[in-house]
Amino acid sequence: MDNNTAIIIAAVIGALGAIIAALIVTYKAKIIEVKLIDIETKQGISGEVFIDADKDGFPSQPGSPAVLKVKRGNRVIRAESDGYEPKIVSVKDVVSSRNIEMKKIAAAGIAMPLPLSLVGSNPWDLRISRDAQDNEIIVNGNLGDAGGFFKNGLDAILRGKTLVLYFSNVSNSEFSLNRMVRLTYNRSDITLSPINASPSNGGYIPDSETPLDRGIEYPIPNDFDGKLGFVFYQANLRDLKIRAYYK
Repeated sequence: MDNNTAIIIAAVIGALGAIIAALIVTYKAKIIEVKLIDIETKQGISGEVFIDADKDGFPSQPGSPAVLKVKRGNRVIRAESDGYEPKIVSVKDVVSSRNIEMKKIAAAGIAMPLPLSLVGSNPWDLRISRDAQDNEIIVNGNLGDAGGFFKNGLDAILRGKTLVLYFSNVSNSEFSLNRMVRLTYNRSDITLSPINASPSNGGYIPDSETPLDRGIEYPIPNDFDGKLGFVFYQANLRDLKIRAYYK
């Protein structure tokens, strides 16, 4: 073997050694991002994320996920947030990022909202489509006048209860005179008023009063006959998302 051959072999062996060392380091530790979200609202929440039984956690904020360095031998990721049940996820189920859904702790005597299916809603002068869950609906349409959708057969579920609605993707749509939506009930289409928002311009909820983290609550009268309506007026709706619950 001449000197040149020996040099080449040594260089190849050195390069392979560097690659193997890099692979071992990569395998031993990986960086992952973890975001905590409310299982009902699908919105980000604040909390801490822990590796295995570590006492020092990594902060997770709605706009800033926790950044963890997971090493070989780590088994679980533990998520905690005030007012929510702790959640444990296997490290094997996380590749590079993961949303961990957190469930609120039910306070004694306080009813937690339940999903209200919007499947079977009937549109007029606009388009609706289902989202991932039965209680979610997406609305599209450019309305020169009124348009909306309604659903019948809700009397047994909603009568005497409280309807809770979450609106998202609101900023993508345009609303004349800040009129976002007006709810109606019964076949006579009586305007339904919320208890935690201030309707104006004919009973329409302003789009400025629908933050992502707060549901708009509508008490349903005892004479409710099962028809619930959503009315929009002179609006350009672009993938407006509505999520419905009741309690």
